[in-house]
Amino acid sequence: MIEIIPNKRALYIADINAVIIADLHMGYEYVLRKEGIKIPKINTFEEIKSILNEKNADKLIILGDVKHSIGEFMGVKKLQDLDVDIYIAKGNHDGNLENALNAKISGTDGFRIGNFGFVHGHSWPSNEVMEARYVFMGHVHPEIELRDSIGKAHRYPCHLVGHLTKSGRKKYEGNPRIFVVSAFNPLAGSNLANPIGPLFKNKIIGDFDVYLINGTYLGKMEALQY
Repeated sequence: MIEIIPNKRALYIADINAVIIADLHMGYEYVLRKEGIKIPKINTFEEIKSILNEKNADKLIILGDVKHSIGEFMGVKKLQDLDVDIYIAKGNHDGNLENALNAKISGTDGFRIGNFGFVHGHSWPSNEVMEARYVFMGHVHPEIELRDSIGKAHRYPCHLVGHLTKSGRKKYEGNPRIFVVSAFNPLAGSNLANPIGPLFKNKIIGDFDVYLINGTYLGKMEALQY
């Protein structure tokens, strides 16, 4: 069973007792403060710990971009204090992550645990990952913009659930259900109209359903883009 953890920017896979998160970008708030942008403090470690305790999970799977600045490791080593096994699909911001964190860190083409494949999404996933029954990726930071009754726009983080396209089925032998996970860092959002990464750019994946992080189903991504 795959579960959206309500209002937590995370998923839970009961079959492997794992919490799935993406795009922590630890240290991003520090970068913004250096540029004079005032933002509230973000306690990533405590939030993750709370989710793990809530689900009684014994695994934490991070879909890349654990840190924000390639040469810095602010807050990353604190993750070592979590009493779970940590698996990471390396992202484009995760250079030398192995030097800061004792975890099971894969290459940029991702990894598998049984029927589940995991990849960041900034580079091509392996055939092994895409032959899994379910594939989870980050990198996109999906958010949807909705307007209220007076026309004011509001952005909301969301998860996407889709499939391989016709082109995707030609490239990969599998036919997984694909989950694009919301960015865990609330500062790292992106418009659905401009998804990034080779799977999107080459139209390898598509037909996405959009779910808010509270579990509300909004409809097909194509119908919601503007």
